[in-house]
Amino acid sequence: MMKYLMFILTLFTIKQITAQTIRGSVMDAHTREALQGASVFWLHSSQGTITDANGVFEISYPTKVPASMVVTYIGYLSDTTPFKQQTELHVRLKPSNTLNELEVAETKEATSFSTITTLNRESLGMKELKKAACCNLSESFEANATVDVTYSDALTGAKQIKLLGLDGSYTQILFELQPGIRGLSTNYGLSHIPGSWVQSIDITKGVGSVVGGYESMSGQINIELLKPEKSERFHLNLYAGDMGRYESNIHLVHRFNKNWSTLLLTHASTVTQKNDFNSDGFMDIATGYQLGAFNRWKYENPGKLMASFGIKVNYDNRSGGQMNYNVKADNDNRSIYGVGIQTKHIEGFSKMALGFAGRPYKSVGLMVNARTYEHDAFYGFKNYEGQEQSLHANLLYQTIINTSDHKIKTGVSYMLDNYKERYIDSSFKRMESVPGVFAEYNYERLNKLSLLLGLRGDYHNLFGTFINPRAHLKINLAPVSVLRFSAGRGMRVANVFIEQPAIMASNRKVMVEEAFKPEVSWNYGISLTHKFKVARKNATLVIDAFRTDFENKIVTDLDRNAQEIHLYNLKGTSYANSFQTELNYEPIKRLEVRLAYKWQDVRTTYSGNLLQKPLIANNRVLFNIAYATKFDKWKFDATAKWFGQNRIPNTSGNPDGLRMESYSKPYYTFNAQVTRGFKKFEMYIGAENIFDFVQANQIIDPKNPFGNYFDASMIWGPVMGRVIYVGFRMSIK
Repeated sequence: MMKYLMFILTLFTIKQITAQTIRGSVMDAHTREALQGASVFWLHSSQGTITDANGVFEISYPTKVPASMVVTYIGYLSDTTPFKQQTELHVRLKPSNTLNELEVAETKEATSFSTITTLNRESLGMKELKKAACCNLSESFEANATVDVTYSDALTGAKQIKLLGLDGSYTQILFELQPGIRGLSTNYGLSHIPGSWVQSIDITKGVGSVVGGYESMSGQINIELLKPEKSERFHLNLYAGDMGRYESNIHLVHRFNKNWSTLLLTHASTVTQKNDFNSDGFMDIATGYQLGAFNRWKYENPGKLMASFGIKVNYDNRSGGQMNYNVKADNDNRSIYGVGIQTKHIEGFSKMALGFAGRPYKSVGLMVNARTYEHDAFYGFKNYEGQEQSLHANLLYQTIINTSDHKIKTGVSYMLDNYKERYIDSSFKRMESVPGVFAEYNYERLNKLSLLLGLRGDYHNLFGTFINPRAHLKINLAPVSVLRFSAGRGMRVANVFIEQPAIMASNRKVMVEEAFKPEVSWNYGISLTHKFKVARKNATLVIDAFRTDFENKIVTDLDRNAQEIHLYNLKGTSYANSFQTELNYEPIKRLEVRLAYKWQDVRTTYSGNLLQKPLIANNRVLFNIAYATKFDKWKFDATAKWFGQNRIPNTSGNPDGLRMESYSKPYYTFNAQVTRGFKKFEMYIGAENIFDFVQANQIIDPKNPFGNYFDASMIWGPVMGRVIYVGFRMSIK
């Protein structure tokens, strides 16, 4: 009888619990201001709500016990409270800019490796970006071991990135999850984004999420630009280098009310001095100027609607070549070699997210991006003209299935690219129209494992249907130790005349052997992230290995003939293996040490022979040390990098004196910077390539730039010597 009585009482109790509701409020812990639109929900449940204009909420008792209530609000630390059958609950959230949190955030803002996200993600914060001058995005990875930065040629000073041993064109670069640097902007787009405009950079090795598109092959880099609701009202950044480079960035922010805000970023830079560090008679970096601006507007009604839209413009004009070249007077002079590059970029974007009252886990988002890009260049008497008009739209819906353990994203996308190119006397046109659908399922067991399965299908008007599956698995070996696996497929359509430096920066004859097919690859990866303590100090160890196998790629064959470039679809095998290990350690407070080693084996079949891809160092070592005094009054940073040998394309067909060695010699570089902080501004001084190492014989036959053997694309090391710079930053909050 007692058992039945207990059973009836239990049912009655559960019924009473599920019928009751909890009322409460959410407010700022310091100002006691009510927080409208805060999300309140039960952990691992679909039950949720948001606070009203008075910061008040009402939510039903949880359907399962034990349970925990989670309260979140943008700009505040989240709060998790165990359920103890309360009928009333008042939550005080602490702003994320309190002193203690600021110290934690600053630590995380340098470089952090997440043990929470399913994807293998590395985040670079503003503290990391300030370790160097970071004049533009291509210079933001100088202290980073994952992304390699190299010079593209010996004529312009342009820099390009590599990830997992592959060119940057195989890395999908996004701006806030919208298409960023792609198409005709692949080579110079990185230099058009000033470092001071960047809030953070997320690097994902291997294939990324299907939500971002189909072009992620070796990795995905997502750049978060500054937001008006989080930025200082005024910011000034000035830079001057002893090689005649000067830059200025001005940021302006205005908040109209709690819903509307706007931000304006401006940029101006110039290189006025001709530099020839290796005395070959050619400028090592192009002179000229660049102007840019970015304006964004944001409307936010928490929990209901978020909308952001804006425009970005850039104009870049450069000239280089021989030291005595004058862009205004020598264009028709066949005895003087000149280089001219002009780019124009206009881009508009909009993002909108719609929330659902009482269901913070559900939303609909629409992202639209449109741009026009023009690239006109001449190298000697080689001319190139390129125009690109692009439109991208992404409609995304996300929700949960029963509980927050099961999440799903699905949507449709559309990509339209219209290209018009002219190389010397040949013209090329193509229009790509690609509608697509995608779905992504995420299963999470808190502190145990996370599974992300994605599938997207895209129909290309020129090449038919492409199906790209992707999978990511994260297993928690311990609370601060995770093991990740990833696999997936990606594809892209190459723009070879803008992506291959040797086409323009040499006098090789271009031999296009066949119509190009899309580049397609599979990527597989495994990584371990382990956080631990040494002598009670935090340390993070990351070990990962990735392999990329190509089904097809456009082969740029520089080995068959030293006076020719052969372009053709892959006939045989092409792969890239990458292994990296990195240790981050803080032996004493405010002293950070980073040590990393990377090994790469990248091979492609060239004319029937499987050879190492040229101009890629098989081995790399990075050492970075950073120290800051209390309150960041003084900051010291130093980075040393060692590069192993590179294979150099075969030049045995050239005459004596115009041949290069088969392999480069190992070398190292050293950079350092000191920053002095004051109350409202800071000043810094630094030096790059302190030991003044430059690649010898950067150009083949520099004395005969219009001859058959001239080649300025064989770059494996620095083309610039020691550079000393100073800078000034000032902010008004």
